[in-house]
Amino acid sequence: MCRPISYVSFISLCFLPLFAMAQPVKIHLLQPEITLEYEAAVRLSQVLSDAQKQVDYPVYSLGISVISPSKQALVDQQKNDIFNALRHIDSAESKRIVKQLAPLHFVYRERLETRLKNVRTVKKNNPLLSHDYALSVPIRPTFIRVISPKRTSMSMIKQTPNSHLKDYLTPDIAGDDYDSAWVIQADQKVQYIKGIQWQGKHHYLSPGSLVFVGLENLPHQYKTLNQDIAQLLTQHLEL
Repeated sequence: MCRPISYVSFISLCFLPLFAMAQPVKIHLLQPEITLEYEAAVRLSQVLSDAQKQVDYPVYSLGISVISPSKQALVDQQKNDIFNALRHIDSAESKRIVKQLAPLHFVYRERLETRLKNVRTVKKNNPLLSHDYALSVPIRPTFIRVISPKRTSMSMIKQTPNSHLKDYLTPDIAGDDYDSAWVIQADQKVQYIKGIQWQGKHHYLSPGSLVFVGLENLPHQYKTLNQDIAQLLTQHLEL
């Protein structure tokens, strides 16, 4: 217990341990490859603002990734489980999916709001970052990726204004008999869309989003595999 000799000594003695406990935080930027250093925990809004000052291009806020290296093992295990399941199924379609997923880079992306205006104005969107992180601040992409069991390589399609989901799922990419797909937007939001072929609903895709046309007739023990793959794709990092 602190025993104050005077008011001044009480302040200095009792609060010194609190300052001593503050840990520095490092944010490793992937674009450009520099490190932002802070003496203690820092608000996300400050990090985003400082990071955007380091680049000479308009940052694509939906695609910003706050990456936690300490949780990478979770993503690696998720990927390994999915690959093991696909190889165990051992169909032509599952092998094609493996070929398309294999080149992708997966990291643990924290699910945080990354649009600076929304971070600054809503308290819950602006957490204190008290650990080291990596941060990707990409330029706005110009394409959509499509992963389909009908192809051996992933399709990269130019993103065009006012285009809908069905516009990207042409017969040469998705075949003629698909009925549903998973859409992974650039901000990690996942949508499962059914009735694409016959419903008149329009679904817009953000630049840099991914579309995954799932496998059909999955064995019972792998009934959640398509959903698992969609969730893994939320951790994809564009290099």
